[in-house]
Amino acid sequence: MNRTPMNSLNVQKHKLPLLLFDLDGTLIDSQYLVFETFRRVFALRKPDYALSDEELYSFFGPTLEVTFMRYFPEEEVEEIIDLYQVINRDLHYTLLKEMPHALETIQALHTKGYEMGIVSNKRRDPVLLGMEICQLTPYFSHVFAKEDQPECKPAPGGIIHAAKTMGYEPCETVYVGDNAADMQASRRAGVFGIGYTLDTIQKEALKKEEPWHLIDDLALLPSVLLEV
Repeated sequence: MNRTPMNSLNVQKHKLPLLLFDLDGTLIDSQYLVFETFRRVFALRKPDYALSDEELYSFFGPTLEVTFMRYFPEEEVEEIIDLYQVINRDLHYTLLKEMPHALETIQALHTKGYEMGIVSNKRRDPVLLGMEICQLTPYFSHVFAKEDQPECKPAPGGIIHAAKTMGYEPCETVYVGDNAADMQASRRAGVFGIGYTLDTIQKEALKKEEPWHLIDDLALLPSVLLEV
């Protein structure tokens, strides 16, 4: 799909564009939580295998099914995902926190009248738990988790489905995410992708995807949106 200049965002039916967000790494800081969950799963189910930092970073973006299929027989994957979910849920209460300026930025955008939704590759229960812990729940009219989408990122179907469900065209939609899969999905969906990360490794991956905008502070998002 050919890229269009950022200022061509065309809000046809609404006064403001639809804002769709990834969750982990974008609004909630779950990096250490995710890393620690994977380490504990592997310690129990593959104790002789040492995960590298590169591998841990590669787990951000793909679904758990895709990730665990790389290491375990297919018939074990659902059981291992269940183990992951139990460990991950317990760790949410001690290791999860919001990304810097996330809550205040979302509150400001909500006050300005933006309609907002979440599109995440995670399963619905941990998505809702993370939003609740970080006090984000009241500001999002729709949440699209893994179970709610026809296909997950980097495929475009989830973002397209979210925009359509919420009554917006792709040309009226902005997607904010922290990794390459988010920008690939947004580009394929024909929406405007804004990359955001504080992580230097993720930032280099985002640059390669050439997002419409790349920011390192969520507090900049309202002013960036004024440009579109």
